Amino acid sequence: MKALDRKLLRDLGRLRGQVVTIALVIACGIAQLVTFVTLYRSLEASRDTFYADTRFADVFVHLDRAPRSILPRLAEIPGVARVNGRSVGDFRLELPNVTVPLLGRFVSLDGPPDARLDEPFIDDGRTVTPGSSNEVVVSELFAHARDLHPGGSIVAVLGGHAVTLRVVGIATSPEYVIAVNPRSGFPDASTFGIFWMDGDALSKAMGESGEIDDVVLTVAAGADEANVIAAVDRELEPYGGTGAIPRAQQGSARSLDSKIEQYRSMSKFVPFVFLGVAAFLLNLVLSRIVGAQREQIATLKALGYGTGALARHYALLALAICGLGGGLGVLLGLGEGQLAVRSLLRFFNLPVLVFRFDAAAAIAGVIASFVAGLLGAFGAVRRTIRLPAAEAMQPEPPESFKPTFIERLELDRLLGVAGRMVLRDVERHPVRLALSALSVAMATSIMLVGTTMTDSLERAITNQFTRVEREDLTVAFDRPKSAEAVRELEHVPGVVHAEAQRAVGAKLTHGWRERDLAILGVPRNPQLRRLEDARGEPIRPPTSGVLLSRPLAQILDVRAGDDVDAEVLEAGRLHLPLRVEGFVDDFSGLSAYMDLPELERRLGEPPTVSGAFVSVARGDLPAVTARIDRLPGVASYSEPALDRAQFETQMSDSLRAMTVMLAIFASIIAVGMVFNNARIALAMRSRDLATLRILGFTRGEVATVLLGEQAIQLVLGIALGLPLGYGLGAAALGAIPPELFRVPPVLAASSLVWAVTVVLVSGIGCALWVRREADRLDLVSVLKARD
Repeated sequence: MKALDRKLLRDLGRLRGQVVTIALVIACGIAQLVTFVTLYRSLEASRDTFYADTRFADVFVHLDRAPRSILPRLAEIPGVARVNGRSVGDFRLELPNVTVPLLGRFVSLDGPPDARLDEPFIDDGRTVTPGSSNEVVVSELFAHARDLHPGGSIVAVLGGHAVTLRVVGIATSPEYVIAVNPRSGFPDASTFGIFWMDGDALSKAMGESGEIDDVVLTVAAGADEANVIAAVDRELEPYGGTGAIPRAQQGSARSLDSKIEQYRSMSKFVPFVFLGVAAFLLNLVLSRIVGAQREQIATLKALGYGTGALARHYALLALAICGLGGGLGVLLGLGEGQLAVRSLLRFFNLPVLVFRFDAAAAIAGVIASFVAGLLGAFGAVRRTIRLPAAEAMQPEPPESFKPTFIERLELDRLLGVAGRMVLRDVERHPVRLALSALSVAMATSIMLVGTTMTDSLERAITNQFTRVEREDLTVAFDRPKSAEAVRELEHVPGVVHAEAQRAVGAKLTHGWRERDLAILGVPRNPQLRRLEDARGEPIRPPTSGVLLSRPLAQILDVRAGDDVDAEVLEAGRLHLPLRVEGFVDDFSGLSAYMDLPELERRLGEPPTVSGAFVSVARGDLPAVTARIDRLPGVASYSEPALDRAQFETQMSDSLRAMTVMLAIFASIIAVGMVFNNARIALAMRSRDLATLRILGFTRGEVATVLLGEQAIQLVLGIALGLPLGYGLGAAALGAIPPELFRVPPVLAASSLVWAVTVVLVSGIGCALWVRREADRLDLVSVLKARD
């Protein structure tokens, strides 16, 4: 073995503490890269496989009601490959000992399974028997949440009659990978499930024998989807409904695509924050490690070792550390990625998740760390090699012996001797101080990313369910009704106030941009469901025109005063020109709001409502829900308090895991930086520290000299890291597709204390360990003249 190779092994052993801490920092960055890339690629592959296996449709249409005879005419449209007609309806569910409102979406199964589109994938049990009147297949997440199995039963209120249905199978469907409860607007598998039932039985229960209210179709290869959708709309225009939409706008598919895009954005953002921190620390620390071996490099140069041999030696040192960190990071990323992928099954109705490991991303991360390590090593080696050997063998002279700025102001007199030595060292090495403080700032900022997201979401949820959604119940009718339905609700004992709402499906168009949504008619002075601006101030709907949620305005590229065209997706297909009067900063979804009387006037209809918000006297909620449950025409009701609890549970699980993970990584970075800085300072200044001990300095004073600069770096780094972390957290929130949620960044004081505490404890613990090493210095051996 060559001498330099033996030196390399000795260096790795002697520097094992620094090697391990640097490798752990690298591992954190690469693990995050592997995890996030694996997450979105696995979800993307699982989606594509599932869609293909279940013949997921390309175009979706919901109608008011149409005869089945329309299907052959749709099949004849050029570009249509296959078409299915169905019945779809939402009905209340009842389970023993369950008091929360349950809702089921029932979808008919018509024709042979191999001819159906959006065929549910049976995970357990079997599909329904053709002609059966009481068999159902249940969506998997709802079945698990309510402990339903093949052979069990559930009661559904179909057509106003309670019917006991027998569960024969558990399934997943490409149409409901993300099943959003229409009452709350959030995915909630514990209160909302999908049920598949024989087509004839469901049509009879809905009073639609021989008719359909839903159509799905596929587009032939090479056909123009937009032309097909336009032709379908023309054919179905007499039957009302929401109009044909492509797969990209179907509720579940759009939500799933948004989730994948969110994970893709995170894979480009969060891991590279870690990798950037890792590369910076690696460059900084390796540069200092090599700088500490200045005399060794000069000696090797004097003994005849050339620049190439020395460069190779330190390159191998850097590569060994990077290789250790890279290998550990890939392994950690694989394990974390598998856990993350498996956890997705709790939120997505997928039969299986395909695991996709992106080796290219992992290799790119490892190469990035190698480059950072080589640059850090070569910079220090180059500076030393350029010096004559005799000069390089001597300790590096101080940058300046001039009085420092603090000394010129005579402020140093306020400090002891040890304190003055620390301040001189800090002021004479400003670049070293700045870089070290920046590394601590990065650790602090990473810690704050998760807490900023958690605090912001908690504030947004609190605002939504206390300031905006003030109702105790949200009631939905089975079809638009006269305003008398709201007055009936107000006469229910225990009801304090009922507030009407009218939802009208529409296609809003501005130029070439368009979006399908619901125009919501609200009272002129809403009390239970408020509209707010960006400052949280209440907004009243204008007496004319429309208010748009801010993301919708951005999608349509409209400003206040612009006109949009609203095509009402109901029978008659009215076109309403509407002026944009302002914007609403709501929490989720895309919506347009109008004054309810104005909407009724523009539609040319008498006072009509499709739902209501209800406030209930304290303590009367169970009795009121029981009475409302028996009212004819009530399709469903929900309790916002329960929706909030469910949503918080779902979000807190994932955010809590992220916060803990970021805390661990931030601690590793803080430890890595403080430990390496202090360890290198100990190695470079051991003679000086031993001299101070001989001159009578106490161990505490010597520790102050050694660790004083590290303490200043820690304090400055934390101060800089707090605003940096807030900015990174805000950027992470900005990666959430605005059509899902809009969460303004907020940072609570408790989170600041938590982040500062984690970084301080990590840094102080590491500094105490280095002080112990300093206390154990052998003064005689350290003070011996170097040969």
